[in-house]
Amino acid sequence: DAKPYIIDVTTHTLPATYKHFSSPKIDRDAFLLARITGWEALDLVEGPANIYFGDTYVGQSYIATRTADDTLDLSLGRDNKVLVTRTKLQDFNNAKLMGTSKKVTQGFEITAKNNRKGPVTIEIEDQLPISQDAEITVEAIETSKAELEAATGKLTWRVTLQPGEIKKITLQYAVKYPKNKTVILQKTERKSRAKF
Repeated sequence: DAKPYIIDVTTHTLPATYKHFSSPKIDRDAFLLARITGWEALDLVEGPANIYFGDTYVGQSYIATRTADDTLDLSLGRDNKVLVTRTKLQDFNNAKLMGTSKKVTQGFEITAKNNRKGPVTIEIEDQLPISQDAEITVEAIETSKAELEAATGKLTWRVTLQPGEIKKITLQYAVKYPKNKTVILQKTERKSRAKF
């Protein structure tokens, strides 16, 4: 009848593990990632894919088969039932003059809450400032047992949340530098959101 139709050519069921990711310094939302194994036998073509989660269309993603190894990562978009916030702790934010140096201390509290009916594992990322100058030093005061990638200052927490559970993470650091220098600790930049 000269009308376009969308039909399922074939259906495959593959094992997947689900992981949540969040970087509350950049975006308050948590993102859900499906890690799919056994995909190599399907002979998938690299390209855009329409993503449905729980019978609901969540948006478009991209299947990158060239860069994937034995696990294919597929983004399922934002998960509004997992909340992550990052708030500045006023009690730990101060600046002190010490002779010829200035010491700025900053503190943040990251709160993760699971509003799902089942437990979730979430990977939360943040970052310590990195000094490119020998006169500027950064000291981590409290990282709540985060994994630290020294070269980039990247901090990673892997947290398991039971249904309705709230966990708090504290991040505190101090930056010491000569008082005749200007150091910008936080950039304000425009954020662009994904298509989801």
